[in-house]
Amino acid sequence: MFKKTLISLAVASSLGLTGCLSGADEGANANPDYKIDDTTIDRSLVRPVYHPNPLAGENAAFPINSDLILLLGATQSANFDFTGLSTGSTPADDAVNRLSGFSTSGAFSLKFDGSLNPASVLANASVFLVPLNVGPAVASAPLALPNTNPTSIVTADPFGQGLETPLVQPKFRADVVSLDGGTDNAIRVVPLEPLEEGQKYLVIVSDAVQGANGKSITRSVQDVELANGVLGNPALGNVKSLLQNLDALANGFLAANNTGSNSALAYSFTTNSDKNVLKAMMAPAAFGTALGQKIGFTAQLKVIRDNYPTLNFSQLTEKLGAIAVKAGQLQQGELDPSTLTAAELASITRLSQITPRITPENIGAAIANEVGKSLHIPVPRPSFFYPAKSAATLATIANLDDANPIKAAAQQVQVSQGAITLPYFQSLPGDDGTGIVTGSWSGSTSLEAGLNESLQPGEQTFSFLRDIDGKLNVNGYFPFPQQKANTTVPVVVFHPVLDGTAAQPAACVNAESGKPNGVTIFQHGITVDRSVSMLPAILLAQGACQTVVAIDQPLHGLAGATNGRVPGLDTLDEATLTATIGQVLQAPGVAGSPLEPQLNALINADYIGERHFGYTSNAQLQPVEAGAADISSGSLFINPGNMMNSRDNLRQGVVDLLNVAASIQTFDIDGNYATRGDLAGVPVNFVGHSLGGISGTAFASLANDGTLNTTLNGIYQSAGAPLSSFTFPTLNSVVLHDTSGQVTRLIENSPAFSGSLLGGLAAAGVTQGSSNFESFFYVFQSVVDASDPVNFAKDLGASTNNILITEVVGDTTVPNEANVNTLGSAFSAPLAGTEPLMALIDLGAGGSSLADGSEGLGIIDTTTPTGSAMPVASFFDGTNPCADANHGTFIGPIAPNENCPGGAADTSVAFSAMITQTAQALSAQPIPGQSAPAVGASLGSSQTIDKALDQNQ
Repeated sequence: MFKKTLISLAVASSLGLTGCLSGADEGANANPDYKIDDTTIDRSLVRPVYHPNPLAGENAAFPINSDLILLLGATQSANFDFTGLSTGSTPADDAVNRLSGFSTSGAFSLKFDGSLNPASVLANASVFLVPLNVGPAVASAPLALPNTNPTSIVTADPFGQGLETPLVQPKFRADVVSLDGGTDNAIRVVPLEPLEEGQKYLVIVSDAVQGANGKSITRSVQDVELANGVLGNPALGNVKSLLQNLDALANGFLAANNTGSNSALAYSFTTNSDKNVLKAMMAPAAFGTALGQKIGFTAQLKVIRDNYPTLNFSQLTEKLGAIAVKAGQLQQGELDPSTLTAAELASITRLSQITPRITPENIGAAIANEVGKSLHIPVPRPSFFYPAKSAATLATIANLDDANPIKAAAQQVQVSQGAITLPYFQSLPGDDGTGIVTGSWSGSTSLEAGLNESLQPGEQTFSFLRDIDGKLNVNGYFPFPQQKANTTVPVVVFHPVLDGTAAQPAACVNAESGKPNGVTIFQHGITVDRSVSMLPAILLAQGACQTVVAIDQPLHGLAGATNGRVPGLDTLDEATLTATIGQVLQAPGVAGSPLEPQLNALINADYIGERHFGYTSNAQLQPVEAGAADISSGSLFINPGNMMNSRDNLRQGVVDLLNVAASIQTFDIDGNYATRGDLAGVPVNFVGHSLGGISGTAFASLANDGTLNTTLNGIYQSAGAPLSSFTFPTLNSVVLHDTSGQVTRLIENSPAFSGSLLGGLAAAGVTQGSSNFESFFYVFQSVVDASDPVNFAKDLGASTNNILITEVVGDTTVPNEANVNTLGSAFSAPLAGTEPLMALIDLGAGGSSLADGSEGLGIIDTTTPTGSAMPVASFFDGTNPCADANHGTFIGPIAPNENCPGGAADTSVAFSAMITQTAQALSAQPIPGQSAPAVGASLGSSQTIDKALDQNQ
């Protein structure tokens, strides 16, 4: 069954991959100590820093994304799940141990032992990134294992020329940079668009690259010696073969393309497919076939493990193949049973016993039984709202001047505050708050237990693959996380008055039905809270008849001296909520009704309250319990000390939005418990600002994915009542303000956020311009890929026509771009910033160049101010952030700023312009330009949009 064994590296577990990602103070990656004294070596030739011997300890030097890193664990123990192996203790090492593949968007650096001639380094001329045609690891179950092993490259057609659908050729740049105090001593491979997910690539640097002395570079001494020399340790035989095969493959490619050059460095790497985790959270049935094959394969593997307890994973898979052959021979009468060992006979007997229970039909039924239980789907969640009140009574609104248009609008708007119970996949704080910063998503053991119980009650038929330390990881290979808690958290709804009186907004066209024109989910940015929805929500409710729903991002909530960035909302208090719901439970008609279990779920959650859990960050970015006035909302959200924690805060935010979108149709905001579903059947929109646009891009892409949406609604229908009466919405319009992709390089290039991150890394000896710094950011991006907008933007552009995305030119929080204008010593990052995100959406929408505005996204700026139908990108002037526009303009026209005259920025005109454009977008109308006076007075123009993704080249 298992036709190709894994790479067999009999590496002592005490050695592992020590030094591959060494601590910043060791520098083993950057400056390996070559213990070679051969005087015949031509030291005038520049060579890659490449020491691919995993037994070399701290002298081993692999590219940060080599497939070897993902395969070394196969020989360390019986546990192996194709994640990386590193024995270091840094955050990057810990992350590598959870990686199932490498970044689709991150730039990676290849270091050399001398200076290069930059003119000789050219993408697709002397540096190549070649997609490879890879077959399945298990022919009979192609989705059972990832195709990480380079031995699965299809030798008859390695570059996929014979495939019906050609492999996608990557767009990338090859930059020469200086690392670790050297000069022009590294090649930085920089994707200009995200690479394909789950794709294996061959990296080739040819000898057409020259050293600064004009001589062609050549292969590293260690590479040549291991590939072509006599092995001192036979355990390295498969590494030797791997190096030979990849070098031959590279030279074959170079010859076929008539380059006239030879390979100086050749290795393979595999990108992750971790985007599938969020896809599976939306519609797990779409991954049912793969899950079924994993169950079938691991059930058979468990039989071998039980009977051969001393074998490592590589040996187990090889043994499984051998046992399968003998079982077939025995069945055909071609093998004498007396020749079998006791372990062989026991294995064959046990395999015959489990075969009837792991049929596709049985496995499929077991999986179906877990959907909506251990397999998450977004469904209407329990919610409760206190009686509505006029938005005019909120403290911020009440304190406005009577002539302020927001105060006037608030007279026609009500606000309902309440709670919603959401599934939580991150860790709760625990007794001392450490869970907030140490927790991350883990694989669903509940799913494993439930499936086993369905297949054979009281017996473990299979066990999902785990990593070397026994952890069940969540990644593209196994995209099913364990739910750790239910949390009842705050939700606020701003809605237009719909009573037919003069207070009813004129924009409401469905007033007779008591419905608004639409429902808009609003998601805020980092370090603020749901209260910042107040001002835009009131104006959108009054001017566009939108009901606006807002929740907090994970680890955010009302806090600080004013109890929220915009004062006026109420803290969610557990005692008050419990007492109020207790009274409702006693009301006539509630007992025994469908409402009763929903209300009980709200007050019996594992946590009830603000989402910061009552903790804030100290100077060391560790959680400290504090009173509300001393808490800084979101201060623990970005956690460079635990990359998985940061990633899963982002993922949690996306899953929250999916569940809110599903729940809107059951909201009761009119106080009549007999008529829940006040917003059912109303079109749903989304508005995200800053971080809200980051999580929102992924959310909107998932919600509007035709396959996922259809699959989820099919699950609803097949589930029966009450779920069959609901529909998961497709978003009508999506608005993204001041947001970005490639989160890691966004942070590095953000004047607002880079200082604390770079300072913390520098304190650990990891500084810009070092190999360790670049490795840290590459691994960090590999982790964050799972929810990064760069991996969802094209899909969103392809699925959604009604998109408005805006930029404040000169934004100092979210950079416009980092391709041309990087911050400080940062290297170019063409996928970081608002403009590359626009460009990716534009490509998805059928455009070819963001700057032309004639296809895909339209452009509204000072050059083309006339307005545009959606999808559209709009640019606001941020030349003077005190008076024109700034990052926070959309959530508040006036904001404290000690650098501005009078101590405050007043960008009221641009605020009005942004609200005007947003209201039109939510109404699915063309977006106005200069015809709206406020818009015309606020437009700006970017000098870099033609350079987005190097589209000007």
